[in-house]
Amino acid sequence: MHDLGSLDAIQKTIIVRCDLEQAFRAWTEQIDAWWPKGHSRSGDPRTTVVLERGLGGRLYERTPAGIEHAWGQVIAWDSPCHFALHWFLGSSPAQPTRVEVYFSALANGDTRVDLVHQGPELIGELWGRTSAVFDMAWAHVLTAYRAACSTDAFEEESML
Repeated sequence: MHDLGSLDAIQKTIIVRCDLEQAFRAWTEQIDAWWPKGHSRSGDPRTTVVLERGLGGRLYERTPAGIEHAWGQVIAWDSPCHFALHWFLGSSPAQPTRVEVYFSALANGDTRVDLVHQGPELIGELWGRTSAVFDMAWAHVLTAYRAACSTDAFEEESML
């Protein structure tokens, strides 16, 4: 069991219909295929979302005009079980929140995904103004992720 952070943290758990390694790859390598484009700084549906793998990697969006907006930076990487980010959206690189994503294999071949978004101890009062937005946004993002993990197209692509 993971320590899922403070009581003020946003905590989400979903089950996806793919194995552990596929679930991790879907999030880290194929994020652009499923991330809801409306959940970006630009809001442009043609935005590309990129997560650079490994410690120090960047999470960002690139608009069709080539403008990059930083969303976060990888601060922990334990493939295929866990990664963590300093999260800049809703705050700033100078005062980030923290997002942890854990992947756990289930006996039936599915994967449990736990997401924890921590903030009050990092950004203080700003968390009170942003946490409800984060909570709703993560629900939408995780729904899109679950759908991507459950498609035949994803399963075929991940076997390439």
